[in-house]
Amino acid sequence: MTIKRTDHISLNVENLEEAIRFFTLCGLEVRERWEMEGTLLDQLLDLKGAKTECVALGLPGETIWFELVRFKEPRDSSKKIHPVYANGFRHLCFEVTALDALINRLANIGYHPIGSVADYERDYRLCYVRGPEGVIVELAEKIDPN
Repeated sequence: MTIKRTDHISLNVENLEEAIRFFTLCGLEVRERWEMEGTLLDQLLDLKGAKTECVALGLPGETIWFELVRFKEPRDSSKKIHPVYANGFRHLCFEVTALDALINRLANIGYHPIGSVADYERDYRLCYVRGPEGVIVELAEKIDPN
């Protein structure tokens, strides 16, 4: 067996509404909201009494989606913000249009670039932003060769 396709990517968050605000400002749309609890969730997570609230976000016409999950039970009270060089899952990358305008919109709600905008060869303008819950989001704008 091999991987057939990427279905979705999931991110656990404490403040679900703030995460929705951030990612919809980036251009994702809310597709669905739901809650989960019970035997299936407990079995999948090897927990007892787990309860979650979830939101599916995506882009029109794309099958891959981005899931935000807030655990109602159990709660994670740690507030770990890992440095950009920490081992583990590092960042999400979205190809965007109007990079500078998006950076300004995000800065207006308190999300600022980690470093500065940089050109990757002659292909992309790149910028890293630390988003909700400390997640790092890379924004990549294709450079028009004309």
